[in-house]
Amino acid sequence: MPSALRKGLVWLLLVLVPALWIGLESTGGADHPAEGEAPSEAASLSPITVMQGRLAVLLGGQALEPADPLGTRPMARLAAAMVLARAGQRERGLEQIQLAQESKEDATAADLVEAVRAAVQVWPIRGDDGVRSTAPNALTAEQWKALDAHMGWFATLARADLDGDPAAEKNVSDGLDWLMILLAIAAIWFVGVGLAGVVLLVVLLSLAIVKHIRSGIETSPSMQVILGETFIAWMLTFLVIRVVSGWLFDRGEPGAGAMWISMACTFASLAALLWARVRGVRWRTFAGAAGLRWHGGFFRFCWMSATSYACALPCMGIGVAVGLALSSLMKGRSFQDVSHPVQEMLPGASGGMVVALFAIACVAAPVVEEIAFRGLLYGHVRQETARWPRFLSIALAMLFSATIFAAIHPQGVLAVPALAGVSLGFCITREWSGSVYPGMVAHGVHNGILLALNLVLQP
Repeated sequence: MPSALRKGLVWLLLVLVPALWIGLESTGGADHPAEGEAPSEAASLSPITVMQGRLAVLLGGQALEPADPLGTRPMARLAAAMVLARAGQRERGLEQIQLAQESKEDATAADLVEAVRAAVQVWPIRGDDGVRSTAPNALTAEQWKALDAHMGWFATLARADLDGDPAAEKNVSDGLDWLMILLAIAAIWFVGVGLAGVVLLVVLLSLAIVKHIRSGIETSPSMQVILGETFIAWMLTFLVIRVVSGWLFDRGEPGAGAMWISMACTFASLAALLWARVRGVRWRTFAGAAGLRWHGGFFRFCWMSATSYACALPCMGIGVAVGLALSSLMKGRSFQDVSHPVQEMLPGASGGMVVALFAIACVAAPVVEEIAFRGLLYGHVRQETARWPRFLSIALAMLFSATIFAAIHPQGVLAVPALAGVSLGFCITREWSGSVYPGMVAHGVHNGILLALNLVLQP
């Protein structure tokens, strides 16, 4: 095949194969009740909604200003209705209930909707002095049963305010005090490291402009299409393995065993790296171009890894701001709906399941994704554009690889800017050091911190 035709085909597949991945992702979700069909039972309450609801109760004010404070999912709307009622915004709460009732996706059981409506209608209004006005408790035993069964922490909140249950009041109060402490610690960490990342980005950009920092990317004419071909081979291998493993091992709710199988399958997808050998490329040449080498000592490695993580945070912050802006423009979508399946499974998981989820998120995903996206895909674009002005070559490689990386994740379109921002931070040390290894460490630390926060912020 002529060289120009091969290059064009590789670029075409670099767009089509991720599009196939995204298409399979969008059709692989849980089945929803058909339009007009009554659900057999209430949809589940997301752990992310519980965390957001507790934050909204703690912070109040601006946290309740968005049109959909906890997102657009029906269960999130029911939870928001209870939080709004507690804040004295009963009419907005009733509007959320109506929207939840009209939803055609993840529809909730009618008895649960009516139970939440009854709670909101009689929720005591707190005065400026914090004292609750008296209100008759009009909830029946069946309505309390529905709330307790499906609304979790929000049912405890209702028990505290409507019943004046001392145990429920203590549960809510102590939980919010602990939440405030955790939020303060998290804020200090993210703001401190994020500000350090901003300083690093400014310094690195300034040094790059005056050419005091050299690129660590190894370019080779023989590698111009090999990295791209290998990336395509990896994506196809991963998709095939996932489909086959899902067919063989998917038996309802995943357990710890299924997670370890998933982790093994993730690593197995790296067998696609053998494509370079099939194409007759020596491993040493391929490893250098793909960033699978490290030049430098241990302390330089630690410094590069810390730099990668710090630079990723402000880039992620900008991405979150863009996602929030998009959320305000996209009708029926909310940034609060963004979550990863691992985040949903983590709260309430058994000890073995928690270990497996952390292993996937902090080891398997960082290793495989850094090799694939920062090693192969980023390296391919840099090889292909090596004769361009360096700034343009680096910018295209960062934006292209970051966009593909973000788009194939299951969080949805609103999460793409934030995920792409994180990816840009990892690209910086890939370019600077020429290696994917600092990004692996930074990626694992980033995922680990976010998962740990999800775990400890649950009631």
